[in-house]
Amino acid sequence: MAVTTDATIRPDQLETELADAGIDVSHGIGTSAANTGTIYTYDANGKIVDLPDEAQSVVNSHDPQPIVDPRIEVIDGMDSISDADKAALKSLITG
Repeated sequence: MAVTTDATIRPDQLETELADAGIDVSHGIGTSAANTGTIYTYDANGKIVDLPDEAQSVVNSHDPQPIVDPRIEVIDGMDSISDADKAALKSLITG
């Protein structure tokens, strides 16, 4: 059975969640559409391989977290600038 989702996934996070659940994704994961649809893994030769059925529950419970630009963390940790300057710097990064 193919493992599928209608939701958008965050592949790096889902890959970690699958590995934490004991599912072999040592060669990465892929999707049939842009981060949604059928989710699969690869064998050592790069051939697409279906995930085991138990992966479906991991995919169903996947809650993709927003990606935070690492520069934001650095700005937040700066004690030498005002909160207003921090906000201005962050807006340059996030738009």
